[in-house]
Parts: sequence; C-alpha cells; structure tokens
Amino acid sequence: MNMLRTSLLSALLAILLSCSASANILANDTCDLCIMFGGTLKEDTYPEYDHMPEEMLPKNLTCAELADIFSSAFPDGSDKMCYDAVIEFHYECCEFETSTSQCEQAVHSSLLGDDSDYSVDVVPLPLNEKQFDVGVGMDYFALTSIDIVAGTAEIFMGILMTWNDERLRWDPNEFGGCFNTLFRASLDLELTNIWVPPFDLFNRDTSLDTLPEAYGIVNSRGDVSWFRFGSVKALCFFQGLERFPFDKLRCQFLFFSTASNIPIKYNIPRNLTFLGTGEDASEDEIRRYQEFSIVPEKSGIEGNEDSSLLTCTFVFKRSSRFYVLKIIIPTILFTFLTFGSFLLDQRVGERLGFGVSVLLVIVAQAILTSDILPVTRERLWIDVLTQGSQYFSILAVAESLLVAYLHYIKVEPAEGMEGSSSHKRNDEERESFLENKKEEAPREEEELDSTNDKESLSSRIKNFHWTAEKILVLDSWCLILFPSTYSIFLIVLFASNRNF
Repeated sequence: MNMLRTSLLSALLAILLSCSASANILANDTCDLCIMFGGTLKEDTYPEYDHMPEEMLPKNLTCAELADIFSSAFPDGSDKMCYDAVIEFHYECCEFETSTSQCEQAVHSSLLGDDSDYSVDVVPLPLNEKQFDVGVGMDYFALTSIDIVAGTAEIFMGILMTWNDERLRWDPNEFGGCFNTLFRASLDLELTNIWVPPFDLFNRDTSLDTLPEAYGIVNSRGDVSWFRFGSVKALCFFQGLERFPFDKLRCQFLFFSTASNIPIKYNIPRNLTFLGTGEDASEDEIRRYQEFSIVPEKSGIEGNEDSSLLTCTFVFKRSSRFYVLKIIIPTILFTFLTFGSFLLDQRVGERLGFGVSVLLVIVAQAILTSDILPVTRERLWIDVLTQGSQYFSILAVAESLLVAYLHYIKVEPAEGMEGSSSHKRNDEERESFLENKKEEAPREEEELDSTNDKESLSSRIKNFHWTAEKILVLDSWCLILFPSTYSIFLIVLFASNRNF
C-alpha cells in the first residue's frame, strides 16, 4: 500500500514538473516583433523613430533589422522591456488580418460585455497581496492664482496614475493583434467603465472630480495609465509670508485615499516635473508676466511612512519689484521728507500742514498694503516698515506742534493776541527784539533763583523761559536725531529680512 502511494506521488510530481517545464519554454520564447501579437512582419518597411536618441537605436533600420535586434537583445519574450520595445513599432512593422477598431471592439465585449463579471467597485488586489500598488506622477504647468487673504492657491497641473488590473488582461493573438485600448475612467461610479483609485485632495477647496474627464489607456498586460490635467485649488497654510514682499510662499497639497478601508499604497516613481520653467524664451514666456514663479529646487512630492498620504509641496517666489517701487521706496522718501519740517521757521504757517500732509500719504500707503495682506497676529516685515515710518512721521509732526506752541505762547505771547496787521516784523525789529530778550533773560533767571529756590522741579520746568534761539537749537537737534535714528532703523530692518 505504501509502495502504491509512493508511486502515485512520484507520477503526480513528474506531471507537475513537465507542466512547469512547458510553461518555462513558452515564457522563454524570444522577443519577436510581430509573431507575439499574431501579425506578419513587413520586412522592407522603414519605420519612423526620430524621437529616439541615436546611441539608443541606430537610424534608418528596416523592420527586419529591428526584429533581429530585438530577438537578440531580449531572449525572453515575457520580458517587459521586450513588450515596451515591440509596441513602439507594432503598427508600422506588422500587418494584421483584423482592423484595430474591430480588435478593440472585441476586447471591450470580452472584458466588459454582458457575460463579464467585472465590477468597478472591487479593488483588483492580486492573490496573496495585502496592499494594492498605485503609481502617482504629477506635472506642474502654471500657477493660476494665489489668494493670500482667503488662504487658497490654484495650480494648473497634471496627475498621472498607473496600476495593474489583472481582470483587464487579454491575449493579442486571440483578438487580432491590438495591444492597447481606451476605457472610460472616472471617480464617478456611474461614468466609469473600469475601477479607478479613490484619490482626492485632502485640503481641497475644489475636488478632483471637477477635473476634465479623461480616458484610461489599458494594454494587454492589464497595465492602466490614467492622466488628467486641469486646475486644482487647495486651502494653504502659507509659510514664509513674514518676509513680504521678499517672501517665498510655501503651500502643501495633501493627496490621500478617500476609501480608508482599501489597502492602497501610492508610490512615487518620479519626482514632481515642471513644465514652462526652462531657460529658453519660449518656455519662459509662460511665467514672465506673473507675480509668482515656482522655485523647482525647493518644490517636490513625498509620501508618508505607509504611502497612504502624498504631500506635494510648492514654493513660489514673489516678484518684489512692484512693491519696492510702489510702497517701500515712497514710504521711506516721504518719511525723510517729514523731517524737512525742522528746516522751516515756525512763522511759516505751512510747516504744520506740510508735516500732516506727508503723514497722510504714508497712512494711505499703509492702507493700500493692508488690502493685499491677511489680518494675522504674526508680524510682517512690511508692517514693521510702514508702522515704524508712521511713528517717525507722527513724532516729527508732534515736534512741530510743540515748537509752534513754545514759539507763539512762550516767546511771542503778544504777537498771538494782535490783529492781522502785526503778523510780520522787519529784520531790524526782530534783531532788537532778540537782543532785548537776551538782556532780560539773565535778570529774570537771577530773580527766579532768589525767589524760587525751594520750588519743585515741575515748577522750574513750567517757568522755564523759551527763547527763539532755544527753539532753533531744538529744531537743529531734531534735524540730526530723527534722520539718523530712522536710518539705523532701516539698516537693522533690511539686514534682518532674511531671518525675519
């Protein structure tokens, strides 16, 4: 009995080995240009392949010469490289009895016809696999808009997704030689003919459902390529805004699987590619007249530990020239201009009006800036500049008010009470007036020292007598102090811009 059981096991093992050997022979057939798809080789035809580099494949080869190269370069016909090389010359070098449209129609009927049990709700997870792999590639075309106040960014980009669906495989020999076809693909289950990965934007303002519909390309091995492009709008927590207008804004687009119960692993076969950012003028025209330009070396795409979340980071550099010419330089010049009021005599009535007018211009510049910036609790570089300039201008106007008060109340009290006929003095009267004040000042100081020795400090300050010369000295000191202090403020502010 044991001998019989052993004989049966040996016979079964021999059958399995013979089947395995037969399968290996079929799998190891050489790479043939047409036979593997059931076609006839056009030996004397010269296919076009100018897009291929010459070091990769010599030019001006016939289909027969290409077939010899492929058969010697790829001894295993099941090699994916053989498949990719053959389909490049499939239609030009091979002749079939069935048209391409008839072949693809037969494939559709076989895979998705009434007799098919294909379901768009079922993940094509291979046998004994715990995760389903999906490749994701992204292409950056252009920045559509950035709204800093609303915290949104809209980018025109392309999204390529690739995966393998075993249920969509077919043998080209059985259907007339076609090796790929198109299927309707959509995130909407009522519109799609095949299963597509549930992939969307996490911090979305608009869903990926709004992208234009695109067909999925499926080859005979079941490989699916689905490329969509359009505007994608996301909510961004902008980073780097503090250095406005010399800022580089950083915005992250977070992509994830909308079906958490499906074990999908999103792979990144290539990094983010940038179109329209080259050195030649034709590509540079795409982004020449935009406020923001992409910084490719700081932008990219990466996944988390389990590849269930993809983070696409975009860094944009602002064109700061507009803000420098329209806001920064005018604000600095107008602030220095307010310091010119220290050169005007107090009897010139326009001194105070001049300072107030320049201050209003600076305030208007600040209002213009506030319309393009969000209201945040973080400090912005441009806010420090405009607010600091306002404070310096306010102090300059306050000094003019103080000097006007001291001049007309302390120095010339009688002049303020006279009518319009006594508004001006000639030079001789002013000189005699100043000399009399100089002579009277020592006597008044001696009287104050003798009678008010025990008075408080506040009383002494109150009784301090301002003269026209002392007011001129105050203006001279302010003319030195204000511009120098403001210059130091600007130097420190511009030096700390990079680390702001």
